[in-house]
Amino acid sequence: MKTLKRYTTYSILAASLALGACNKDLNTTPPYQLTTGNAFKSLDDYNQQLNGVYGAGFAAANYYNSFLGCTADVLSDDLYETIESLVNYQRVANWEFLSNDGYMAGVWLTPYNTILQANVIINGIDQFKSENEKKYNRILGQALASRAIAHFDLLKAHADNLDRNSTDPGVAIKTNTNIEFPARNTVKEVYDAIYADLNKAISLLGDVDAAINTASNRSGLDIWGARAAFARVALYAKDYATAVTQSTAVINQFPLASRANFPGIWNDANVSEVIWSIKNLSGDPGSPFPSNEVMSYRFNRNTFGVTPALLNSYDQANDIRFSTYFFIRNTSAGGTINNYAVQKFRGKGAASDNLVDFKVFRTGEMYLIRAEANARLGGANEVAANADLNALRTARINGWVAGVYTGATLLNEIALERRRELAVEGHRWFDLKRTTRVLNRSIAGTGNPNAQVKTTLATNSTKWVWPIPEAEVNANKAMVQNPGY
Repeated sequence: MKTLKRYTTYSILAASLALGACNKDLNTTPPYQLTTGNAFKSLDDYNQQLNGVYGAGFAAANYYNSFLGCTADVLSDDLYETIESLVNYQRVANWEFLSNDGYMAGVWLTPYNTILQANVIINGIDQFKSENEKKYNRILGQALASRAIAHFDLLKAHADNLDRNSTDPGVAIKTNTNIEFPARNTVKEVYDAIYADLNKAISLLGDVDAAINTASNRSGLDIWGARAAFARVALYAKDYATAVTQSTAVINQFPLASRANFPGIWNDANVSEVIWSIKNLSGDPGSPFPSNEVMSYRFNRNTFGVTPALLNSYDQANDIRFSTYFFIRNTSAGGTINNYAVQKFRGKGAASDNLVDFKVFRTGEMYLIRAEANARLGGANEVAANADLNALRTARINGWVAGVYTGATLLNEIALERRRELAVEGHRWFDLKRTTRVLNRSIAGTGNPNAQVKTTLATNSTKWVWPIPEAEVNANKAMVQNPGY
């Protein structure tokens, strides 16, 4: 983390100098100032800077280790707030987003900080390319893939229309480390930047000096992580041909887990079908506890229970996911009737402390991306869509008998399978947003429901799009707020 600290110091100094530039008496040349010019002396320094991208960026509590990971599902129809809640996420879970809300600020600032950390590498590493070109490729490729993913995560939350060529407001593209006040780019422009970064990352990561990941550790963004990211991005963009191409490349490399191995994915006993995960170890900064705000094992608190609609969608006797993902929580306040909690992020091994890796990309999602993309392409592609849907169900459900679906029925079956497969991994809210925008959170028959739970979000609600933080809008006059805030 040494390089990260150097750059953070440089950023604060740069900001201070910018704010005080009008004071002629201010000494604007500190004798011991660290800059990207004197803090990075070799490729090893830039390799160390990747710690800032992964650790201070993606692993932060406002990113994949909470709000843009498991906790995003509290907005959906899969979870409901219980009476065990300390109401920290009550406003968010009830879609009462505020532009001055700390959570909304966090999910804006943290991805941009991730982009900043990546831009330090992208903007400075070229001078050391001749030192070792393949090593340069490995470092720069990860930085480009990271910048693309962070821009996409900002886009899917803060843009209304997610179509590939939409000219609606997206988010501000940031490709440098300068202090500036950018306006929002169009959705198309943001996708153009994401596509360019991912294409270049995939090219670079195909020619590296050493493996980024191992057979037991998938915590780095290698070529397969970049391709998996591209598949997800393309699905949201409705670029279905690209989604099929990229997901196929990943599927060919990472087979689905067997039913015997599947439970071990979630307590880190194995990395079957894991393409990229956030490595969480004891002593890491921040809160490396992905599902702590959903079901806290450290404090024995089930903040958000599982809705009957999600539970009843599984073949509970034969689907390995049901017993892997959920458990009945016995409490004196609510009995056991539908009082289910989430256990897929319980902990490593036999531990119950929430300290477990968060899986960002898995083969199961790639099958569903390819299935949906082919189904939406229609015609003869529906055969391939059915094949992928049945392959995933065969892998998860003992005794599954393959079915054949067409048209809207096929799309509905794929959507249902996404809901089951990707439960409490941060997908459901965004899946509803990009497709139907129909959200009904029925809590009838649940155990321990909080009386404040809201159950319906209107299809035309402005809350499907998150607010730009008030502080950002106030500081940057070029930044336009989303409607309704």
